[in-house]
Amino acid sequence: MDTVRLDIHVPEGWVCWIELARTPHGTYAGLAELSHQGVARCALVITQQLSWESAVERATVRADHFVRQWMPQRGPGSDVSGPTIPGDA
Repeated sequence: MDTVRLDIHVPEGWVCWIELARTPHGTYAGLAELSHQGVARCALVITQQLSWESAVERATVRADHFVRQWMPQRGPGSDVSGPTIPGDA
């Protein structure tokens, strides 16, 4: 199974790449990673999609959703110094 790595467009300050592979069943699946200012923030599992295009679209939508959820915490006047991680005290 050959794997291809490509970049996904995300807002400035963020980097997202995805590694996709064609499965033996002819679908596409892979992993994506989102980084903010050089620090890995999220790994996304891209489940089997029927086409290459749908796998890339799935990764793009999920990355966009993660960034939108993350960004309000980083807005002006925010006193949050780091990510809120469940279980951290």
